[in-house]
Amino acid sequence: MNDDELLRQELRSAREELVRKRTSEDPAASESCLPLMPERDEAFLRLALMSVEELETHIGRLERDLADLEAGVKRPDE
Repeated sequence: MNDDELLRQELRSAREELVRKRTSEDPAASESCLPLMPERDEAFLRLALMSVEELETHIGRLERDLADLEAGVKRPDE
């Protein structure tokens, strides 16, 4: 799997987690926690530990990284 697809998968999971936290009836669920939910992608369980604000920041970073990758911007370590 290439970097482009990995970024897209993580971005999708982060957005889904943000929606879960924003639409939760339980105020504690919008905080940093790890409730057991089978539909979560196990590769991205760490997203459940992020707060709404942290998820929003992370999503912004992923969107920038994906845009850079699509524009052909190379990573600094390459």
